[in-house]
Amino acid sequence: MKVEQPFQSSLPANFIPQSESSEGGLDLGQLLASLRRKALIIIGVAAAVTAAAGGKAFTDTPTYLGAFEVLVQPMTAETTIISSVPGTLTNEEKSSANASRVVVNTDLIKILTSSRVLLPVVEQIQKQYPDMTYDALVDDLAVAPLGKESNIVQTTYSSPDPQRVRVVLDNVSKAYLTYSLQSRQADIRRGLNFVEDKLPDLQQRVTLLQERLQELRQRNDLIDPESRDAQLSSQVSTFTQQQLDAQIQLEQSRKEYAALRSQLGQQPNEAAAASALNQNPRYQSLLDQLLAIDSQIAEASTLYLETSPDLQLLREQRQNVLSLLGREGQQTQREVIDQMRSLEVRDQALQRTVSTLNSDVNQLSRVSRDYANIQRELQITTENLNQFLSKREALQIDVAQREVPWELLTPPTQPLPTTTSLANNLILGAILGLLLGTGISLLIDKATDVIYSSEELKRITKLPILGTIPASDELDHLTPQISQTVELQEVGVGGSAPRRTSEEQNKNGKSRPDRAIPLFEAFRSLYANVRLLSIDTPIRTLVISSVSPGEGKSTVAAFLAQAAAALGQRVLLVDTDLRQPQLHEYLNLENTRGLTDIVSGSASLQEVVQRSPLEPNLFVLTAGAIPPDPTRSLSSRKMKQLMEQVQDSYDLIIYDMPPLLEFADVYLIANQTNGIILVTELGKLRRSLVEQAFEQLKVANTSVLGVVLQKVMA
Repeated sequence: MKVEQPFQSSLPANFIPQSESSEGGLDLGQLLASLRRKALIIIGVAAAVTAAAGGKAFTDTPTYLGAFEVLVQPMTAETTIISSVPGTLTNEEKSSANASRVVVNTDLIKILTSSRVLLPVVEQIQKQYPDMTYDALVDDLAVAPLGKESNIVQTTYSSPDPQRVRVVLDNVSKAYLTYSLQSRQADIRRGLNFVEDKLPDLQQRVTLLQERLQELRQRNDLIDPESRDAQLSSQVSTFTQQQLDAQIQLEQSRKEYAALRSQLGQQPNEAAAASALNQNPRYQSLLDQLLAIDSQIAEASTLYLETSPDLQLLREQRQNVLSLLGREGQQTQREVIDQMRSLEVRDQALQRTVSTLNSDVNQLSRVSRDYANIQRELQITTENLNQFLSKREALQIDVAQREVPWELLTPPTQPLPTTTSLANNLILGAILGLLLGTGISLLIDKATDVIYSSEELKRITKLPILGTIPASDELDHLTPQISQTVELQEVGVGGSAPRRTSEEQNKNGKSRPDRAIPLFEAFRSLYANVRLLSIDTPIRTLVISSVSPGEGKSTVAAFLAQAAAALGQRVLLVDTDLRQPQLHEYLNLENTRGLTDIVSGSASLQEVVQRSPLEPNLFVLTAGAIPPDPTRSLSSRKMKQLMEQVQDSYDLIIYDMPPLLEFADVYLIANQTNGIILVTELGKLRRSLVEQAFEQLKVANTSVLGVVLQKVMA
């Protein structure tokens, strides 16, 4: 059965060993360590480059250098023309910044070094120096602004011939000034052509707008839409008020007519209250007569009988007056009707007049809008035409000017030799050599794919470093046999001092065990770290292996077993490297029978296990005879039974196994233990091998407790 694994350091299911580059950032300590390892390469490259720089300083011929400076005042006539037209973008830019100052840019530098400007210079120089070419001139000619955001161009030229420097700079400076004049005149001519091309269109546009304005006036019979609009507005207001008055009078007449009709059927005295009758003098006169006759009748009634002729005469008079009153009322009613009809006709006439005036106002609004649009376009076009005419006159004057726009601030200077400084060359050579040597060293270090530091190993494996075995000459030949004279329990255990014999004294009078004490202390610390991996459930079975051969796994297994035994643990050290067993040689034991005999069934555990003469608590099971198929032996049922059997008899079982990458033996045993301890030596282990080994451990789902570093420099 598989032993319970208390320490959860097994590889995750998705674990992939990370290379150094995956961490990101710069590990300064690792970089310095790499540079220390390749110090000879860096020093050699730096010395070679410095020597080459010093030799170049002695062999170089002197070079003469001259220069001149030009103040650039570029002008663009077309831009100036467009910027003067209100509303354009160029005009807005000019109002917010000084458009006349233009900083020297790369475009101007390209123009000044172009064949268009320098080819005439080359042709002129070839009269004195036939070997001069455009490419040769550009290679030795340097054109650049004098400073940031400067409009001064500095031009330098270098050559071994000082006379050649003077000739080149004189011709180039003249060529630049000539170019500035030609460029300005070309700009002016382009601007003049631009203006002359635009003038006919503007003139035609002005004429067309004037004709449209005249046609609009003639078609609508008006001179000024504003005055006509004011006139129509006044008329509309007047007739609207008249229509309102007529409507009021008509409404009053209708009310009078209705009142008159209702009152004519009443008594004459009551009918007289009507406003129409009240304003009729004839009706009022007849009404007075009727009242007078009624008075007479009333007086006569008291004097005469009803049949009296006088009374009858009065009554006839009264009847005649009533007849006249009726006819007069009818006449008043007809007059009121006529007045109503007249007012209705007036109201309709006024309504038609107001409608006609409103239609004229609406039509005038459309005409006014068209008139205003045409007038505005005509004004703008006329202003543009006037501006272009003014510009044409100004440009015609500019064309006649011959003043050079650029100014030669500093004429070509006297060519001076540029002396080569030996000290500067040596310093620059040393710096360049150090940089080059450092780069080569880092490339070599990267190409070797070797792990040199414990930090890098932890970063790749994500495992703890359980112990570091210090580098010592003793480790190459020192074996547990030394415990005959130095027992580990004497090193810090029990408090007694180590015992020494005369045979252990060296030439200087100092014993070998004194030098070996730090080595044994390292193994004792290793065992303490293994115990601390799991306090609740101690680790009882573990495998000691390595990534590749020759990394000291068997040495670590032997010393770790003796360290545990010295601390009171009952330890069984099993040599399960059935291909190249070495533990019996380290411990000076017989290997006539061992593990293979138990697996084959020819011997029992008690018959083949050996007690170490060096430590009473240390028991060793050697490999025995090498079997024909070690993998089959380690995977057999007898092997599993043996692993279960020894757990009941010992506190700690250590299995010394072959390397991970060579055989599958480790995975067969490790899965039945608490885990693997990997032994490695920095400076020999390759990153690619580590990644390959951990990929196999991931596939086998094998627990790894940690790493032990061999031969670590103090």
